[in-house]
Amino acid sequence: HGCRLPILIVPGFMSSALRVERSEEQPTWKGKRIWLSLDKLGFSAAVAAATRSRNRGPDPGGADESTGRRSAFRAAKATTNALMHNFDAEHPDPDEKDDGCPQAHEPLQVFRERCLRNSWVNHIMLKSPTEEMEGVRLKPIEGLEGINFLTESALTKPLTSVFSHVIEELKQVGYEEGVDLDAAPYDWRFAPSVLQARDRYFDHLRARVEALDRKGTGVVLLGHSMGNKTIMYFLRYMRANHGQNWLDAHVHTWLCAGGPHLGAPQAARCTLLGDRMGLDAFLNMQEGLIMAQSFSSSPWLLPIGAQASNLFYVRRQGALEIRGLEADLPGRWISSKNKVVVTLEVSWGNGDGTTSLRSSAASSFDGKNALYDADRNFFRFCGPAELPPCAVLVAIVKEVGMPKRRIPLCHLGARMCDCVRLAKEAARGRGGLGVPRACSVEKSVRELWAAGRPDKDGFVDARLPLKVDMVPSGLFQFGGSVRFQLRWRGAAEVQTSLLGLARPLAETRIGLEAPRVCHAKGSIVYDRLSLSEAGGADDSPHAPMQVWRKYYEGDPLYDETGSQDAPPVKRVVAVHGVNVPTEIFYALRLASIRVDATQRQPVFVLDGEAKICLAASNGLRMSGGIASEIPGAGHCSGDGVVPLYSMNHVRKWARDVESLRVEHLDKAGHREMLCDARFHKIILDVATSPPNVA
Repeated sequence: HGCRLPILIVPGFMSSALRVERSEEQPTWKGKRIWLSLDKLGFSAAVAAATRSRNRGPDPGGADESTGRRSAFRAAKATTNALMHNFDAEHPDPDEKDDGCPQAHEPLQVFRERCLRNSWVNHIMLKSPTEEMEGVRLKPIEGLEGINFLTESALTKPLTSVFSHVIEELKQVGYEEGVDLDAAPYDWRFAPSVLQARDRYFDHLRARVEALDRKGTGVVLLGHSMGNKTIMYFLRYMRANHGQNWLDAHVHTWLCAGGPHLGAPQAARCTLLGDRMGLDAFLNMQEGLIMAQSFSSSPWLLPIGAQASNLFYVRRQGALEIRGLEADLPGRWISSKNKVVVTLEVSWGNGDGTTSLRSSAASSFDGKNALYDADRNFFRFCGPAELPPCAVLVAIVKEVGMPKRRIPLCHLGARMCDCVRLAKEAARGRGGLGVPRACSVEKSVRELWAAGRPDKDGFVDARLPLKVDMVPSGLFQFGGSVRFQLRWRGAAEVQTSLLGLARPLAETRIGLEAPRVCHAKGSIVYDRLSLSEAGGADDSPHAPMQVWRKYYEGDPLYDETGSQDAPPVKRVVAVHGVNVPTEIFYALRLASIRVDATQRQPVFVLDGEAKICLAASNGLRMSGGIASEIPGAGHCSGDGVVPLYSMNHVRKWARDVESLRVEHLDKAGHREMLCDARFHKIILDVATSPPNVA
């Protein structure tokens, strides 16, 4: 087999296992793996709860009272609790803070699972682009152990394989860890310059290369996914600090697998809209968004070059904004000990659907008047570009928590009536936390907007009277109203104020290109939005585009243009998985949200109603607002994560390197290629070469 070249593996994003070096919050986690540990995500608590539920069987206390009042009461209670649990699961209450105590309606095992999950999130997310959370220090697990599997559990280990198959194949032909095979895991949450400043990662990587290159043949640098961006940064770092001679002497070949040289659109979607990193069973979208945007490494994978200008197509929309919410609730029989929330619902008319948003719990409620925190109750309803004349607004007041009755039959009656109210809400598509206690009359948004005098911010005072209602006990509920301020912003004003654009997109994009995205309703228009414009809507110091400008555009070792970026090595072998549907661009609409200054929220959401225009549909397919390149006659697609154009960028290096070899693996997915025998064969072919090639 000639000269067997040493191999150093550099893994991709989220492909290095992390352990806890220090934790003030969870001292018992010290020295243990946290990425990835499902036990620390509450997996054990969830399994234990499910096991106890299955083993508990029927309640023996009611076995002899199946026809009695107590059994009927328990049945009604169970039915109501089940309905409330389903509504709560689908629409969790954002006002339930983690104060270290279980919520009133929360079983102990669910509380334990939530605490574990929240603690895990606090360990993984970053406080700033350069800092971990207070009292937390994580480190990558060194060597091959850090890249073979992400978990240690026998149950989940096979599902979290990273380089285990590659390592096994190499060991079968005689490779030994620490002799001619090693890995360079890293903390994939940080930008490359932070990795060096914080961990001296690239200096340690240099030492690993020199230790493997005992025979002076040079080392094969094997990178996968973002690991190739890491290798490129390392090559430039070494050229700048140790010269080209060091690279010529110690780097034989760069073997690049699934390299996102021009970035990956999927990274932009995950960074701007949030991503749960495959942990959908454990994390909600809010947690996924916070984590994705806290990593200073996330912008490393953003598309660069010309493709960054054709990434998003945003629906042209106006916005109805509401603030200053208050509710007068005399004679509504709502317990002052319970929470009171208000759901505002806008019906746009003309087939444009209905949008509902729920307030936080009232910050003050004395049984009659409910006041709401202004910082947490700014509502933005995004709808048609111009305000429709038929748009109407309605308010629904809900009580969270069951009123206690001393007489069991009264308690039973109240719960049964609440079940009916919840069922009616579900039939109207108004699921959510709380039982409806009052509903306002419908009012025209245009009339409310025209009736008042705008203040300096453009808001007018508005009021929705509550309907007279009769409760099952025969008592009438009179009067009351929901008061607030509202304003309407047209599409042009939304784009300049909310998105921070200098001019409306309709003016800057005129005549530049044929539309790629359209809607079944011809009146709905989409404007092309570049990556920098989409990310510019968030101007906070740690927003993704702010991190990009500081830690990437401002880094002399990083080429953000993708134009003249050939690596300073002699040989490059690129292996691409191809002909797997791969995300390429997105259709977005503005998110209708209750703006909460205490939380990070996405400005956009995917527009599931968009479709690709017929003229631009060749080789593309759109579903749920995601346009993917698909294989077909005469054209290939990417590997399911990285588009083909990004991987194929290596072909532009042909004149700058001595040897360039590109291999395509048909139907091989981005991570699945690591288990592919065809890929293993290429590795052995590259690493086993005649003695005189060095």
